[in-house]
Amino acid sequence: MGASVGIGGLIVGISMLVVFSMAITALDAQVATGLDAIESASVPDPSFTVDDVNIAQFAIHEVSMTVGNQGTGYVDGILRANVGSDECGGFSATFTQTAGAIDLGNVVITNHGNCPNSNPPTWTIYDSTLSIQTPTSVANFSTPVFRQYIYANVTNQGPLTLSTDEVWVFYDGEDPETLTASSALTGSSTNWYSGETRVLHWDDNLSSNTEYDRIAFTAGPTTIVRATS
Repeated sequence: MGASVGIGGLIVGISMLVVFSMAITALDAQVATGLDAIESASVPDPSFTVDDVNIAQFAIHEVSMTVGNQGTGYVDGILRANVGSDECGGFSATFTQTAGAIDLGNVVITNHGNCPNSNPPTWTIYDSTLSIQTPTSVANFSTPVFRQYIYANVTNQGPLTLSTDEVWVFYDGEDPETLTASSALTGSSTNWYSGETRVLHWDDNLSSNTEYDRIAFTAGPTTIVRATS
Protein backbone atom coordinates (compact mmCIF):
# COMPACT_ATOMS: atom_id res chain seq x y z
CA MET A 1 0.00 0.00 0.00
CA GLY A 2 2.77 2.42 0.94
CA ALA A 3 4.65 1.61 -2.28
CA SER A 4 1.58 2.34 -4.38
CA VAL A 5 1.13 5.69 -2.70
CA GLY A 6 4.79 6.53 -3.30
CA ILE A 7 4.64 5.58 -6.97
CA GLY A 8 1.43 7.54 -7.44
CA GLY A 9 3.00 10.60 -5.89
CA LEU A 10 6.03 10.25 -8.14
CA ILE A 11 3.81 10.08 -11.23
CA VAL A 12 1.87 13.15 -10.13
CA GLY A 13 5.11 15.00 -9.47
CA ILE A 14 6.54 14.15 -12.89
CA SER A 15 3.26 15.19 -14.54
CA MET A 16 3.38 18.53 -12.75
CA LEU A 17 6.98 19.04 -13.90
CA VAL A 18 5.99 18.34 -17.52
CA VAL A 19 3.09 20.79 -17.26
CA PHE A 20 5.39 23.39 -15.69
CA SER A 21 8.01 22.86 -18.42
CA MET A 22 5.38 23.29 -21.14
CA ALA A 23 4.11 26.46 -19.49
CA ILE A 24 7.63 27.92 -19.30
CA THR A 25 8.24 27.08 -22.99
CA ALA A 26 4.97 28.74 -24.02
CA LEU A 27 5.79 31.81 -21.91
CA ASP A 28 9.26 32.07 -23.48
CA ALA A 29 7.71 31.90 -26.96
CA GLN A 30 5.19 34.61 -26.09
CA VAL A 31 7.91 36.84 -24.66
CA ALA A 32 10.09 36.35 -27.76
CA THR A 33 7.17 37.11 -30.06
CA GLY A 34 6.33 40.19 -28.05
CA LEU A 35 9.92 41.44 -28.15
CA ASP A 36 10.06 40.90 -31.93
CA ALA A 37 6.84 42.85 -32.36
CA ILE A 38 8.12 45.70 -30.18
CA GLU A 39 11.44 45.79 -32.05
CA SER A 40 9.82 45.78 -35.51
CA ALA A 41 7.35 48.45 -34.44
CA SER A 42 10.20 50.69 -33.26
CA VAL A 43 12.10 50.56 -36.59
CA PRO A 44 10.49 52.72 -39.31
CA ASP A 45 10.32 51.58 -42.92
CA PRO A 46 12.89 53.03 -45.35
CA SER A 47 11.72 56.30 -46.86
CA PHE A 48 13.27 57.86 -49.96
CA THR A 49 12.30 59.87 -53.04
CA VAL A 50 13.24 59.68 -56.70
CA ASP A 51 13.73 63.39 -57.38
CA ASP A 52 14.17 63.12 -61.15
CA VAL A 53 15.05 60.68 -63.90
CA ASN A 54 16.69 61.55 -67.21
CA ILE A 55 17.37 59.17 -70.05
CA ALA A 56 20.02 59.54 -72.77
CA GLN A 57 19.23 56.92 -75.37
CA PHE A 58 22.20 57.67 -77.62
CA ALA A 59 24.99 58.65 -75.24
CA ILE A 60 28.51 58.43 -76.64
CA HIS A 61 30.04 55.72 -74.49
CA GLU A 62 33.44 55.36 -76.15
CA VAL A 63 35.58 57.31 -78.62
CA SER A 64 38.47 55.74 -80.45
CA MET A 65 40.70 56.00 -83.50
CA THR A 66 43.07 53.68 -85.27
CA VAL A 67 46.82 53.97 -85.71
CA GLY A 68 47.69 56.38 -88.49
CA ASN A 69 44.54 58.48 -88.06
CA GLN A 70 45.72 60.65 -85.14
CA GLY A 71 46.48 63.66 -87.32
CA THR A 72 49.43 66.03 -86.93
CA GLY A 73 49.90 69.55 -85.68
CA TYR A 74 47.53 69.31 -82.68
CA VAL A 75 47.91 70.68 -79.17
CA ASP A 76 46.16 69.26 -76.09
CA GLY A 77 42.50 70.10 -76.34
CA ILE A 78 38.80 69.31 -76.25
CA LEU A 79 36.61 67.19 -78.52
CA ARG A 80 32.95 67.97 -79.25
CA ALA A 81 30.39 66.13 -81.38
CA ASN A 82 27.47 67.15 -83.59
CA VAL A 83 24.83 65.15 -85.46
CA GLY A 84 23.48 67.70 -87.87
CA SER A 85 22.69 70.82 -85.86
CA ASP A 86 22.36 68.84 -82.62
CA GLU A 87 25.33 69.19 -80.24
CA CYS A 88 24.77 65.71 -78.80
CA GLY A 89 23.53 66.97 -75.47
CA GLY A 90 26.75 68.63 -74.46
CA PHE A 91 29.11 65.76 -75.24
CA SER A 92 32.69 66.68 -74.43
CA ALA A 93 36.02 64.89 -74.15
CA THR A 94 39.60 65.94 -73.47
CA PHE A 95 42.69 64.59 -75.19
CA THR A 96 46.44 64.89 -75.11
CA GLN A 97 48.91 64.73 -77.99
CA THR A 98 52.41 63.57 -78.57
CA ALA A 99 54.47 65.34 -81.23
CA GLY A 100 51.25 66.86 -82.55
CA ALA A 101 49.41 63.52 -82.95
CA ILE A 102 46.40 62.78 -80.74
CA ASP A 103 47.32 60.06 -78.25
CA LEU A 104 45.52 56.78 -78.76
CA GLY A 105 43.76 55.79 -75.55
CA ASN A 106 44.06 59.26 -74.02
CA VAL A 107 40.69 60.60 -75.10
CA VAL A 108 38.78 61.01 -71.83
CA ILE A 109 35.02 61.61 -71.98
CA THR A 110 33.90 64.23 -69.46
CA ASN A 111 30.25 64.40 -70.60
CA HIS A 112 28.68 61.47 -72.47
CA GLY A 113 25.94 63.73 -73.87
CA ASN A 114 22.87 62.54 -75.77
CA CYS A 115 22.81 62.49 -79.57
CA PRO A 116 19.49 62.43 -81.49
CA ASN A 117 20.34 59.09 -83.11
CA SER A 118 23.24 56.74 -83.70
CA ASN A 119 24.45 58.37 -86.91
CA PRO A 120 28.23 58.99 -86.94
CA PRO A 121 28.80 62.48 -85.54
CA THR A 122 30.87 65.31 -86.93
CA TRP A 123 33.80 66.00 -84.63
CA THR A 124 35.09 69.48 -83.76
CA ILE A 125 38.48 69.76 -82.11
CA TYR A 126 39.25 72.78 -79.92
CA ASP A 127 42.26 73.93 -77.96
CA SER A 128 42.06 74.77 -74.26
CA THR A 129 40.64 78.24 -75.03
CA LEU A 130 37.84 76.70 -77.13
CA SER A 131 39.31 77.95 -80.39
CA ILE A 132 38.99 75.50 -83.27
CA GLN A 133 42.36 73.94 -84.02
CA THR A 134 43.94 74.07 -87.48
CA PRO A 135 46.16 70.99 -87.64
CA THR A 136 48.62 70.09 -90.35
CA SER A 137 46.58 66.97 -91.09
CA VAL A 138 43.13 66.19 -89.69
CA ALA A 139 42.55 63.31 -87.26
CA ASN A 140 39.87 60.77 -88.15
CA PHE A 141 37.90 59.20 -85.31
CA SER A 142 36.21 55.82 -85.60
CA THR A 143 32.42 55.56 -85.30
CA PRO A 144 31.76 55.88 -81.54
CA VAL A 145 30.07 53.29 -79.33
CA PHE A 146 26.60 54.48 -78.35
CA ARG A 147 24.82 53.27 -75.21
CA GLN A 148 21.70 54.20 -73.30
CA TYR A 149 22.37 56.03 -70.03
CA ILE A 150 19.86 56.66 -67.25
CA TYR A 151 20.51 59.30 -64.62
CA ALA A 152 18.47 59.64 -61.41
CA ASN A 153 18.73 61.70 -58.23
CA VAL A 154 17.48 59.82 -55.17
CA THR A 155 17.20 61.24 -51.64
CA ASN A 156 17.02 59.34 -48.35
CA GLN A 157 14.11 61.10 -46.64
CA GLY A 158 13.81 58.81 -43.62
CA PRO A 159 15.71 58.73 -40.32
CA LEU A 160 17.48 55.46 -41.17
CA THR A 161 20.94 55.08 -42.68
CA LEU A 162 20.40 52.70 -45.58
CA SER A 163 22.95 50.43 -47.21
CA THR A 164 23.20 50.82 -50.98
CA ASP A 165 23.89 47.07 -51.02
CA GLU A 166 20.28 46.54 -49.87
CA VAL A 167 18.56 48.99 -52.21
CA TRP A 168 17.51 47.34 -55.49
CA VAL A 169 16.98 49.04 -58.83
CA PHE A 170 14.75 47.70 -61.62
CA TYR A 171 14.42 48.97 -65.21
CA ASP A 172 10.94 48.21 -66.59
CA GLY A 173 10.80 45.49 -63.94
CA GLU A 174 13.95 43.84 -65.32
CA ASP A 175 17.74 43.93 -64.94
CA PRO A 176 17.72 44.04 -61.11
CA GLU A 177 20.90 45.24 -59.46
CA THR A 178 21.80 46.88 -56.20
CA LEU A 179 22.33 50.60 -55.97
CA THR A 180 25.98 49.84 -55.19
CA ALA A 181 26.37 47.85 -58.42
CA SER A 182 24.95 50.64 -60.58
CA SER A 183 27.55 51.98 -62.96
CA ALA A 184 28.40 55.25 -61.25
CA LEU A 185 26.91 56.23 -57.92
CA THR A 186 28.14 59.46 -56.36
CA GLY A 187 30.06 58.84 -53.18
CA SER A 188 32.23 55.83 -52.40
CA SER A 189 30.45 54.87 -49.16
CA THR A 190 27.74 52.22 -49.17
CA ASN A 191 26.07 54.13 -46.34
CA TRP A 192 23.18 56.24 -47.63
CA TYR A 193 22.63 58.73 -44.85
CA SER A 194 19.43 60.46 -43.85
CA GLY A 195 18.88 63.58 -45.98
CA GLU A 196 21.61 62.59 -48.46
CA THR A 197 21.00 62.76 -52.22
CA ARG A 198 22.86 60.26 -54.36
CA VAL A 199 23.15 60.35 -58.17
CA LEU A 200 22.60 57.11 -60.06
CA HIS A 201 24.25 56.79 -63.47
CA TRP A 202 23.26 53.57 -65.19
CA ASP A 203 24.98 52.37 -68.35
CA ASP A 204 22.81 50.01 -70.40
CA ASN A 205 25.27 47.87 -72.36
CA LEU A 206 22.53 46.11 -74.34
CA SER A 207 22.95 46.49 -78.08
CA SER A 208 19.19 46.87 -78.66
CA ASN A 209 19.11 50.32 -77.02
CA THR A 210 15.46 49.78 -76.07
CA GLU A 211 14.12 52.91 -74.40
CA TYR A 212 12.99 52.15 -70.86
CA ASP A 213 9.73 53.64 -69.57
CA ARG A 214 10.19 53.44 -65.81
CA ILE A 215 12.72 52.86 -63.07
CA ALA A 216 11.92 51.40 -59.66
CA PHE A 217 13.83 51.45 -56.36
CA THR A 218 13.10 48.94 -53.60
CA ALA A 219 14.39 48.84 -50.02
CA GLY A 220 12.67 46.50 -47.59
CA PRO A 221 8.90 47.04 -47.87
CA THR A 222 9.31 50.39 -49.67
CA THR A 223 9.15 50.63 -53.47
CA ILE A 224 9.20 53.87 -55.49
CA VAL A 225 8.54 53.89 -59.24
CA ARG A 226 9.32 56.82 -61.51
CA ALA A 227 8.79 57.28 -65.26
CA THR A 228 11.91 57.93 -67.32
CA SER A 229 10.20 60.48 -69.55
